[in-house]
Amino acid sequence: MDTIWDIQQPDPDRVQQLCQQLDLDPLAAHLLVNRGIATVDAARRFLDPALSAIKAPPSITDIETAAARTARALINTEKILIFGDYDVDGVTGTAVLLDFIGQAGGRVAHYIPHRRREGYGLKAGHIDAVAVPGKFALIITVDCGISSHEAVEAANRRGIDVIITDHHMPDGPLPPALAVVNPQREDCPACLEHLAGVGMAFYFLIQLRTHLRQTGFWQGRREPNLKHLCDLVALGTVADMVPLVKENRTFAQTGLRLMAQNPRPGLLALMDASRVDACHIEADDISFRLAPRLNAAGRMAHADLAVDLLTATDAPTAQRLARKLDALNRTRQETERDIVAQIIDRLERDPQAQSRPAILIRDTHWHEGVLGIAAARLVRRYAKPVILVTGRETLARGSARSLPGIDIFALLQACADLLHAFGGHAMAAGLTIAIDQWDAFRRRFEAYLEAQTAPADFIPHLAIDMEIALDAIDQRLFDTLALLRPFGQGVPEPVFMARDVEVVRQQTVGGKHRRLQLRSPDGIRRRIFPAIEFNVADEGRLPNRLRKVAFHVRRHNWNGSQGHQLHIVATET
Repeated sequence: MDTIWDIQQPDPDRVQQLCQQLDLDPLAAHLLVNRGIATVDAARRFLDPALSAIKAPPSITDIETAAARTARALINTEKILIFGDYDVDGVTGTAVLLDFIGQAGGRVAHYIPHRRREGYGLKAGHIDAVAVPGKFALIITVDCGISSHEAVEAANRRGIDVIITDHHMPDGPLPPALAVVNPQREDCPACLEHLAGVGMAFYFLIQLRTHLRQTGFWQGRREPNLKHLCDLVALGTVADMVPLVKENRTFAQTGLRLMAQNPRPGLLALMDASRVDACHIEADDISFRLAPRLNAAGRMAHADLAVDLLTATDAPTAQRLARKLDALNRTRQETERDIVAQIIDRLERDPQAQSRPAILIRDTHWHEGVLGIAAARLVRRYAKPVILVTGRETLARGSARSLPGIDIFALLQACADLLHAFGGHAMAAGLTIAIDQWDAFRRRFEAYLEAQTAPADFIPHLAIDMEIALDAIDQRLFDTLALLRPFGQGVPEPVFMARDVEVVRQQTVGGKHRRLQLRSPDGIRRRIFPAIEFNVADEGRLPNRLRKVAFHVRRHNWNGSQGHQLHIVATET
């Protein structure tokens, strides 16, 4: 399906105001206004994020109750169980709590459920199988727990206190926990809904440290430096694809600097295994190199491998774990490619399936851990919602992904009575369904989707920040991009567009990518720009002239030398 290229037109008065009052380059002001950062105060906070300026924790409902109870556990040497999720957000949040509470002298351990055997979240079975035998007096959840009513009730019956730290939307009444620290709850006035789970855990630690200061706990003890945990907070925040605005931008920028200056052993080993230049690490390196390897632990084996890596204190252990995660990620990639190829083949042999408003497919042998990634790839290819589930007995589990403007969570809510369980947000969700309900679910889902959408909703759009000539790419542009980093969800990396571009050279690399040399045929300097276009194995060669090219401009390191490279987003011939 053809993509509509939307060239953004920012309010010129807003651009001029930012230029004049903040002494900004017009290009920087143009890009800020395109991202909705259109006032002087908002731009100033965006350009100069500082940990000292983040919102104060006491505005979060229940956070002081949580801090006081945890402080009591530390003082009385009670056993504390950190219960985390198996994705990068949950793993980093778990590591952050383990680090701080361990430094405070706490008797602390962690538990992360096995993705396929146990599924998501704290369950009643975990109380009897883990918490009671381990003689834990306090459970603190990370990135989960907001829907764990039965588990909290079971813990209460056993005399075990539960503190929930989470960032997911409650699906009804809150669990009867001692404290529910979640900015999404209706009675929380903090306005911190943008935080990831690890960000919520970090806020909890800020309040805990303050409470311990007020009680004199740190006298004779070394107080942990919370800033040193921002590398893990940045890792989980970027990986969870929450908007990189406000506090999240502060965490990301602070953490990326820490990773570049003094990386912990686990991150240094992971960057080495991922072929990331530690001195120039950026948010993209987290999204596309580090996070997939950490997620591979929970998808293909057990997330404890990722926790062990992030908490490793010596280089040999960290390197061994990083190599293991790298190998698991290669297995994950192969499994994912196989599933996507199967589905594409199935769709191409079935024209009727291609004409449906969504792709809903069930299989008995797929690996559940990679279905979300596979669904996301299919959404990009077919520009329609995708739901993939797998299961051989009575229940099937899987993932749903959507495209901007089509709320997959709302669609699942319309079918809630046909689902065993579901959760997520507008663009991504997980679900469990009884196999005998699959056909009825598919019919209702498609009917509701067609009733709520129009054909225009399925046409992909590409936002173009600015049209420029290739010869206009200069140091000023590089400096502006450096000023605005890190980019991510909510603050997208700038996309530029050039017209009438000559393809000087092209070759396939890695079996599926296209390396290019481009230039403007009418350019004064006739400069040649190196470029790369990813995942184009089945698209054939480009013509020698392109009507339009959309691209990012990124730093490129090759054989010890540094330069810049165009990353092709789209072309039009």
